[in-house]
Amino acid sequence: MKTDIKKFNFFKLSINFILFILICSFFLLSFHKFNSQTPSRNGDDAAYFNTAFNIEKYGVASHQVEEFRIYKHKNLIKPPFYSYILSLFLKTDGKYQDVSLECIYSDNISEICLEFVQSSKKINLGIHFVHSIILFFTILIFTKNYFLSFAGGLIIFTSSFFLNNLNYFMTETLSTTLLLLNSIFLYLFFKPTRYKNIFLIFSSIFLGLLILTKAVYLYYFYFLFFFFLFINLIKFLYCKLKISPPNFSFLLKLKHTLIFFIIVLIFIYPWKFRNFIDSGQFKISLQGGNVIAERAEYLKTDIKDIKYGIIFYLPFKKFKNNFKDKLENKIFMFDEANPNSHYQNSDDPEKSFVLSKLDWKEKNKPDKVFNKSVELIKEEPIKHIYLSLMFFVRGIFLETNINKYPLIIEYISSFVHWSSVIFIPIIFLYLIIIKNKYFILILPSIFTIFTYSFFTDFEPRYGSVIVSTYVLLVMIFIKEMFIFNKNEERNN
Repeated sequence: MKTDIKKFNFFKLSINFILFILICSFFLLSFHKFNSQTPSRNGDDAAYFNTAFNIEKYGVASHQVEEFRIYKHKNLIKPPFYSYILSLFLKTDGKYQDVSLECIYSDNISEICLEFVQSSKKINLGIHFVHSIILFFTILIFTKNYFLSFAGGLIIFTSSFFLNNLNYFMTETLSTTLLLLNSIFLYLFFKPTRYKNIFLIFSSIFLGLLILTKAVYLYYFYFLFFFFLFINLIKFLYCKLKISPPNFSFLLKLKHTLIFFIIVLIFIYPWKFRNFIDSGQFKISLQGGNVIAERAEYLKTDIKDIKYGIIFYLPFKKFKNNFKDKLENKIFMFDEANPNSHYQNSDDPEKSFVLSKLDWKEKNKPDKVFNKSVELIKEEPIKHIYLSLMFFVRGIFLETNINKYPLIIEYISSFVHWSSVIFIPIIFLYLIIIKNKYFILILPSIFTIFTYSFFTDFEPRYGSVIVSTYVLLVMIFIKEMFIFNKNEERNN
């Protein structure tokens, strides 16, 4: 089941692609059903859903529920791209013309409002299909092997996490797709090719869209920009000293850095300017201070109790039973559902570790909250690193055991998702040591793991965005192993 992409057997490609779509559709019809859950009014999913609804119906990017507040409060605390994608396919006319957000969030939701929500979930399914198809073709291009492209595409499409996530209006599937595309084109840019500018442009476009989906990647943009400048500076200094620069430095010119910088800014600055006009904050997201304050809240934990947080976040009940007595008195700190947990206290003006140290007039200012959080983290670096290990462990164990899909699918999903967070850092270090350019392919994934471990409470769903890149890399390695073994056999 091989194909030579250069020869491009269009008929064979078409047959395999249609077969892939049919298998995905059969699996979906056989095992997946949308649940009847509506967005949680004060949750992240509601912020995205409400914004999409208001963009489509009123032409206003606002997460407000009550109609009379929408035009007065054009506030949007989340990045806009996912909501915008949703709004393109939402239908608020025809039989849904009387649907309102107030109806959707009422205690006794009407049948037509529930039907509207259920219909809207199909947009998530469309994004998931596109995500799986992109991975299918990407693996095919990299490996020139239909079997591996089928395997990788189906692993992602049948993922119990991604399928269950179709029920919720969250950004993970779209973010995974954009991260994959950004990673691919960044890797291709660093290969010797005459299409470098094209690859750089696409990589920059997808990074811009990724930032408008998850604001944390703004820091990845800053990192890449300064990294590119550093490479150019190294090359300049070597040339000034009449020393031959490192070979890799010739792959990146100053004009490439400028192209990258300008394209990303073209995508993100209009939104930052919009937020500045409406809220006085030149930001992608208005939640940056809250996120790091939630993380800083865990500094209240006694350092000797952090190990119980690690145990609490493990999904192995038998192992946790060995620490049952200790956990009973400690887990309230780490259980976000507990009213006295660190997570719940982080928003309390008096109980919060961060907010309690600010003046009243500063408690609602994200910049002040952010700066105070960073200041507190700097005061306890050892504890912060230990907590980062705890959150790294938390980020590994994504909820994949949903008990609604075949057990084999849930086991495969657990293995793939969990191993991605564990092995990508190891693979990255190995590729750096052997000077293999595939390390560039997983550079965005490394940033993801590092940033969420060190600066957030690393909810497991955050780690799902790296899994497609991980599957692509595994399929590439499998292909190269077969090539190596065949060469060995020939030599023998």
